[in-house]
Amino acid sequence: MPKLCLLANAASSHTQKWALALAERGWKVDVLSFLPAEIEQVTVHLIPRLAGGKADAVLRAPWVRRRVRELKPDIVHAHYATSFGLLGALTGRHPLIISAWGSDIFSFPRSSRMHASLLKWILAQADVLCSTSRVMASEMSQYLEPGRKIEVIPFGVDTGLFTPVPPKLPEPGQTQPIDLNSPIVFGAAKYLHHVYGLDILVRALAMVKAKHPQRALLRIAGTGPEEEPLKALAAELGVADWVQWLGALPNREVAHFYQSLDVVVLPSRQESFGVAAVEGSACGRPVIAAAVGGLPEVVLDKETGLLIPPEDINELASAMEYMLDNPEERRRMGEAGRAFVLKHYDWRENAAAMERVYQGVLDGGYRRQESGDRRQ
Repeated sequence: MPKLCLLANAASSHTQKWALALAERGWKVDVLSFLPAEIEQVTVHLIPRLAGGKADAVLRAPWVRRRVRELKPDIVHAHYATSFGLLGALTGRHPLIISAWGSDIFSFPRSSRMHASLLKWILAQADVLCSTSRVMASEMSQYLEPGRKIEVIPFGVDTGLFTPVPPKLPEPGQTQPIDLNSPIVFGAAKYLHHVYGLDILVRALAMVKAKHPQRALLRIAGTGPEEEPLKALAAELGVADWVQWLGALPNREVAHFYQSLDVVVLPSRQESFGVAAVEGSACGRPVIAAAVGGLPEVVLDKETGLLIPPEDINELASAMEYMLDNPEERRRMGEAGRAFVLKHYDWRENAAAMERVYQGVLDGGYRRQESGDRRQ
């Protein structure tokens, strides 16, 4: 049985998906994490905290180095370049795979030249580099030697769990009168942070409600630093009664959340991949998204949803009104989105793609100078 050591946040749903999928495929998986979690078929080792924050990525390197030496893994795979990737680099253990997740590539190196230099050094220590989207791979390449290979393997979804339920739409060819007591439900499941543009969504809802007082409802799942300001904004704009705040949802309930929506809305100011769009599409829901970061890779404009300019409240409101008035288009886009996810973002295939990378490393057949995208 091959042995895999993941340096990653065990409390993250993405880490849990990777770890469990690989364990089910026959790998002995150990996770070294600063946060506790229980993952079926996986052993989680809690890294003792000292100073907290990124400082522990340096201060706890000796502890991690010793534990990795004891585990004797065939591969070390660090998730998030500027924390666990740094830890992985400091262990000196090879083969080392580093996966970028987003802000470690888009934000961290822009803080200063020192941050950029540190990122370059971390990435240079890896035998294999991975990204969840092509746009992030392109950004990542700025900090690499020319021609360095980056594997693009998305965060896919379990298409057996994230699946459509009968939508509130008429059969093809039939018409349905507008039911003022059954508004169209828009929504998003995101960390409530400025970067995800939920203030834009609340403002757009107010514009829609001004024209269509009874026809739109907004559901927001998640917590974060913007929660109270967003609630205050909804009250200020007079739409507080039309926004449902669901708080943080357990992972097992996220699919049910998307199934409860008619349209998924993601007005992000920055987005490295767009897993929420993939989850919504897997549930057969059309997606309205800002054309930033990785979102145009996972939302096909006028096919699986609508792309709008970032931070454009008027365009977002117009897109929401379009969804209100065109139930057949909602149906068509939702069905196309489901088909798109089945083709490109089925979790089983994404896990298999990662395992092929692992096997290539173990077989010694990996060539760093090549370039490729394993999503194709």
